[in-house]
Amino acid sequence: MDSQNKAPSQRLALWTCVVVMAATVVAAGIAAAPRPAPRFHGTTYTEAAPAADFALTDHDGRAVSLRSYRGAPVLLFFGYTHCPDVCPLTLDRLTRALRSAGDVAKDVRILLVTLDPARDTPAALKTYAARFGPAVIGLTGDSAGLAKARAGYGAYVADVPAQPAAGHAHEGHGAPPASTVQALKTVHSGVVYGIDRRGNLQVVITEGAPVEQVADDVRTLARL
Repeated sequence: MDSQNKAPSQRLALWTCVVVMAATVVAAGIAAAPRPAPRFHGTTYTEAAPAADFALTDHDGRAVSLRSYRGAPVLLFFGYTHCPDVCPLTLDRLTRALRSAGDVAKDVRILLVTLDPARDTPAALKTYAARFGPAVIGLTGDSAGLAKARAGYGAYVADVPAQPAAGHAHEGHGAPPASTVQALKTVHSGVVYGIDRRGNLQVVITEGAPVEQVADDVRTLARL
């Protein structure tokens, strides 16, 4: 009689064990399966890799690296405070995109790495960044540190002769003003590098991307 009572219990225990084992196998398979790549409007990579680190100084005079912002999504941009067009337009677009993205983007940081360290002191960067809101942080450094940062992201920058102002063109009546001879204009890319909370470079946002597309990419970046 006891053996008859034990049989159903043994079968139940066996089936319970099988179910638990099957569930464990399924869970392990789900965990091991590759996650679908995040969908961005900007340019993405086949596989996200750690973004290039740097050793710079923020606009409060503190030594910082990319690791200093670990845990927060980062939008990294190379520019300078005297830039007449690309920089203010890009920073305005990024800050509007953050507002459009909503609460999910509340801890996103916009890092402006200067291309003009001679004029972009920490104080000058702080004043400039304040025009666009608290999410913007200006970064500067010595020439070696800034060159390494640019190289790490493949940022395009070149100094080209500036066009003389109207009325200052040299027409053979004496030497042109010294400022015309030596003036250079810094030409640079307006792309923005989107880095996730773990420090991985996820997306390159193209220059002139519409605000709503940038906001979508910011939401995606912030949720990774």
